[in-house]
Amino acid sequence: MSFTEEVKHELTRRETGDIEEKLAELSALTRMNGSIEIINKEIGFKIRLNYGDLARKIYKLFKNKLGFITEIIVRRHNHFSHYHIYDLVVPPQPGINDFLEKMGFLDENGKIIFAISKKIMENREFKKAYLRGIFLGGGSINPPSSEYHLEFRTEYEKYSEDILDLLASFELEGHKIEHKGKYVIYLKNFSDIVKVLNLIGAHRSLLKMENAQILKGLKNDINRKVNCETANLEKTVEAAMAQLKNIGLIEKNRGLNNLPPGLREIADLRKKNPYASLKELGKLLNPPLSKSGVNHRLRRIEKIAQEIRGEN
Repeated sequence: MSFTEEVKHELTRRETGDIEEKLAELSALTRMNGSIEIINKEIGFKIRLNYGDLARKIYKLFKNKLGFITEIIVRRHNHFSHYHIYDLVVPPQPGINDFLEKMGFLDENGKIIFAISKKIMENREFKKAYLRGIFLGGGSINPPSSEYHLEFRTEYEKYSEDILDLLASFELEGHKIEHKGKYVIYLKNFSDIVKVLNLIGAHRSLLKMENAQILKGLKNDINRKVNCETANLEKTVEAAMAQLKNIGLIEKNRGLNNLPPGLREIADLRKKNPYASLKELGKLLNPPLSKSGVNHRLRRIEKIAQEIRGEN
C-alpha cells in the first residue's frame, strides 16, 4: 500500500459528527471526481471513487443522513488490475436541486457554479473539511523516506486557482504547473506538508512523516561525521607520508644523527608511528609535547628537506 493510500484510508476512517463539515468534504469530492447529469431535464449527479471504504462511507451519508436513493456501480480499473472503480450515482429525485445549491454547485436560479462557496471559505472548520475532500478526491503524497512532495490534481484551471486560494487562507503557498492536460498544485516544503496533514486530520500519517524526518536527520548527522572523520584521516595520512618523505631525504643526504636532538627524536618517532596523529606523537614524547610543538618540529624538518632539494 502506498503512503497516499495510507493517508486516504486514515481520512476515510476519520469521523465527524458535524453534518456541515461532512457536506463540505463531500462538496470537494464531488468537485474533484463528480459530474452533474441532466436526465429528461432533471438533475442528478455521479461521483467516481477509487476506494471501497470511501465509497461505503459516502453511500451511507447519501442514504442515511441525506435520504437520497443512491446506486453503486463497481467495475475493474482495467482487465489486468485488481483495483476497482466505484461510481455512486444519485438519480434525479426530490431535493436534489436544493442539495446541490446548499453544496455550492447551483445558484438560486439553478445555474451551475464552479467556485468554492463563500460559506465554506468563511468558516475555518469547513475549509479544513473541504481540503480533506480535495485530498481524498485528487491528492497524493510521497512516502516519508523520499523527497517531500504533496500535490492535488484537477482538470480545471479555474478550480486550481481556487485550491491555491484555499491553501493561501491557511498561510500555505502552493505552486501550480500544467502536466498532461491537468493542473497540478504542489507543496515541497516539509513544514507545509505536515501542516496540510494536520489540517485535514491525518495525524497518524503526520507522526510517521515526523519520525522519518528525525531518522533522516540522524543519518545525515552520522554521514557528516563519518565524512568529516574520513577527510581528517586522509589529511593526517597525507601529511604523515610527506613527513616520512622529508625524513627519508634527510637521512639519505645528511643522516638523522646530524639533526638537533629534538628533531632527531621526533623523526625517529614518526618513522616508528607512520599513521599517528600529531597529538598522538606528542603524547609518546618524554616529556610529552603539545600538538603545536610537534608540528613546529616537523616544520623545521620540512625546511631542512627543502634546503636539500634546493641543493640537489
